[in-house]
Amino acid sequence: MQNGTKDLVTPQRLETTTYNEQSPLPIGEVPLTKMLSYVPPRASRSHRTFPVPFLLPQRGFSSALITGAIAGVLSALLTILIVLINTGTLYAAHLQIAVDKLTVKTALALAALELLTFVLSLLIGLVTGFVVGRIAVRHRLGFLAGACAGAISSLIIFLVSLLPSYPGNLIMNGASLTRAGLVISVLLLCLWSLGGGLVGLFGTWVATVRHPYYLRPRG
Repeated sequence: MQNGTKDLVTPQRLETTTYNEQSPLPIGEVPLTKMLSYVPPRASRSHRTFPVPFLLPQRGFSSALITGAIAGVLSALLTILIVLINTGTLYAAHLQIAVDKLTVKTALALAALELLTFVLSLLIGLVTGFVVGRIAVRHRLGFLAGACAGAISSLIIFLVSLLPSYPGNLIMNGASLTRAGLVISVLLLCLWSLGGGLVGLFGTWVATVRHPYYLRPRG
C-alpha cells in the first residue's frame, strides 16, 4: 500500500498579482490622478457681490424742487393754452348744455380735450421723475418733484379759473372763494399732488432701475 499522505493533494495557493507603484503601466493606460489633472477646474461663481462705493449727488433736494416747479408751471401753461385754442368748441358746448342739447360731436371733442390734457400732464410727470432720477438718483426725491409739479399746476389753474373771462369756466363752474369751493379746491390740489408724486416716482424708478446705488447688496 502506498502511503496515505502521498495521496493527499495539496491545494495550490492563488497567486495575487500586485503591481508596484514603480512598475510601468500598460501602453494606453493613464493614471486616474493624471487624467484628473487634465480636467480644467470649474470656475467658481461667487454669488456674493462686494459693495461698490458710490457717492450720491449733492443738492438733490433743491434740484427736485426746481425741477418740480418748472414742470408744474409748464403743465399749467399747456392746459391753459389748450383751453384758449379751443375756446370756440367750449363756447358751443356751453350753449348746447344750456338748452340740454349736447351733440355727440361736441361731447367727443370735449372728451378729446380732457384726454389730451391728461396725457400731457402724465408725460410731463414722467419726464420730471426721469430727470430727477438722473440728477438726484433717490426715489423719494422723484416723488417730491412729482408732487410739487402737481400742486403747482393745480394751484395755477385754480387762480386762473378765478378770472370771469376764462374760457374754461364755460363748461365747469369757475373756482369760488366760498368755504365749500375752497375745500373742494384743496382736495383737488391734494389729489393732483399725490398723483403727480406717484407718476414722478415711477419715472425716477425707470431712470435708476440699473443704477449702482440700487444694485448694491442690502444689509
